[in-house]
Amino acid sequence: MTRVDSGGRRLLVDCGVAQGREEMAFPEAARDAEALVLTHGHLDHIGHVPTLLEGGWDGPIYGTQATLEIAKLSLEDSLGMQGLRDNEIERFLARFRQLSRPVPYGERASVLGLDLTLHEAGHILGSASAEIASAASRVIVSGDLGRPDSPILRDPNTEWARGRAVDVVVMESTYGSREHAHTHDDIERELEAILKDAIARKAKVLVPAFAIGRTQTLLYFLDSLVEARRIPEVPVMIDTPMGLAVTKTYKRFRRLYDKESLAKLARGDDPLDFADLFAVERGRDSRKLHDVEGPMVIIAGSGMCTGGRILGHLREGLPSPNTTVLFVGYQAEGTPGRRIQEAAKRGGKVRVDGEEVLVRARVATLRGLSAHADRKELRAWLASIPGVRRVALHHGDVEAQTSFAAWASRRAD
Repeated sequence: MTRVDSGGRRLLVDCGVAQGREEMAFPEAARDAEALVLTHGHLDHIGHVPTLLEGGWDGPIYGTQATLEIAKLSLEDSLGMQGLRDNEIERFLARFRQLSRPVPYGERASVLGLDLTLHEAGHILGSASAEIASAASRVIVSGDLGRPDSPILRDPNTEWARGRAVDVVVMESTYGSREHAHTHDDIERELEAILKDAIARKAKVLVPAFAIGRTQTLLYFLDSLVEARRIPEVPVMIDTPMGLAVTKTYKRFRRLYDKESLAKLARGDDPLDFADLFAVERGRDSRKLHDVEGPMVIIAGSGMCTGGRILGHLREGLPSPNTTVLFVGYQAEGTPGRRIQEAAKRGGKVRVDGEEVLVRARVATLRGLSAHADRKELRAWLASIPGVRRVALHHGDVEAQTSFAAWASRRAD
């Protein structure tokens, strides 16, 4: 969360919950905000919106249309996982819709007498950096910044209005201490090798995947491999209701795709669809997959194995050496996903969905499949902004922040 006070008004940018073992009490300063801007629909940026609204807060909520749509899906799913009744969830969603104010990219909106402009951030579909200007100040909040040339998504914006200094840039620093070692071509080749090995062994490939962003990126790479005939035919099951809903939302907003994806569509190739791709809508059909032999790829949530249908597949598949578990995202310390990775290295058991399960499956990690810019990409984005007076780092651990500050400062000298 970032509160921007300017021109006597109070604007909150994002309202998220911490992930993994992190703990953060809901800040009282957030309740004093007069309006909320959502940079994108991941829970670490929107997960505390219900907390805010429960306290009687009734200010406007701004974001791109795609972000507001994805946020509704994500919050509905999250509230359901927390055990809220259907009528309680619908009441929240109705209020969220009532307060929502969509803002197109690049168009200046008047918010509390401040000028708000949302710019492409390239992290997930609809993600944005927020530029907030008043007579007193000009502030840019990066939101989460994606990698240039990422599948499906347009690159983060680097075209900024000149003629006026930027007083503060508040920017993320998730990968501020490192550089990505893998290109997207490397990722595609590594995925090809993992799938070919599993298909040759007639193995099931279980992919714990985040429903928003990661599932769609994985589908893009699979489509590329299938269309180029680089992997044998293999059924791919999308066994995540949330992932299916978000994928449909991506397709509704395909006008926001990058040029390469739009070119694919123009040729008749949907980058998020291919032969042998199947949607698993019902829970009972998900359970039936336990009895179906491989080869098969099952993509299911959640990405860190904290819940969702992936748990049933892991419970059944982890004891078998004829299973490959493919992680396609970072597994935070303390999460079941991290414990599975650790158990695979040393041998032993892990608790999955309340049961102790022996880990005999092959466990692989597709490295480099990150939706966050690395330190070089972060610095290039920052360097594109004219007349920056101060930089504040957040959304990264202390080591990443201090490392990036020192590294970027040396290169600025």
